[in-house]
Amino acid sequence: MSTFVLPDLGEGLQEAELVAWHVAEGDHVVADQPLVSVETEKAVVEVPSPQSGRVARLCAQPGERVKVGAALVEFDEGPHADTGTVVGELAAAAAPPVRAPEAAPAGAAAVRATPAVRALAQRLGVDLKIVAASGPGGAVTSADVERAARALTDAGPAEPLSGVRRAMAVNMSRSHAEIVPATVSDEADIEAWPPGSDTTIRLVRAVAAGCAAVPALNAWYDGRNMERRLIKQID
Repeated sequence: MSTFVLPDLGEGLQEAELVAWHVAEGDHVVADQPLVSVETEKAVVEVPSPQSGRVARLCAQPGERVKVGAALVEFDEGPHADTGTVVGELAAAAAPPVRAPEAAPAGAAAVRATPAVRALAQRLGVDLKIVAASGPGGAVTSADVERAARALTDAGPAEPLSGVRRAMAVNMSRSHAEIVPATVSDEADIEAWPPGSDTTIRLVRAVAAGCAAVPALNAWYDGRNMERRLIKQID
């Protein structure tokens, strides 16, 4: 039995999202036959088989994010250990790769809420970490949870981010946290507007029209779960 791991995809990329398998468990494959398509921050990449043999087990499912060095496929035929593919090159190892445990998210225990409020949040499917607290000392109240639940309902189902969008969201979040925000001002010629026009109202109408034309503009981003939620109502 030999294990094929996700090879180094280059450019410092540490993980990829599995898009689709081109083989199934029990299939016989030959060396360089396409095994799977994965999506990185740069592009969709086809990963070929490093050897000939029979596929014993697929170690990940479409939609899952796989770390470089994590198991992709187990072969039950072929004596050759995996030494990489044309996508990248990994040294053969006697022991299977060990994934370092992920650290708990910062502030995981910082949310202040009573047991009743936590139970309400669990019942409504609300993550307390994204709820704006209005109670004494920064505690989350039942009203805060209910308000967040209504917002989630209006926002519609979550849409996981992948590929370029995911990379963009991560980089923008990092920039917001590490770089001092800046303001850019510009000028526009509005002499053609009728006298007495309300500038604010016209700008709001323009923004609303833009959101209707491009729904992605009317959304909020959940950085902890790497998802975005499109807001149905424009107001």
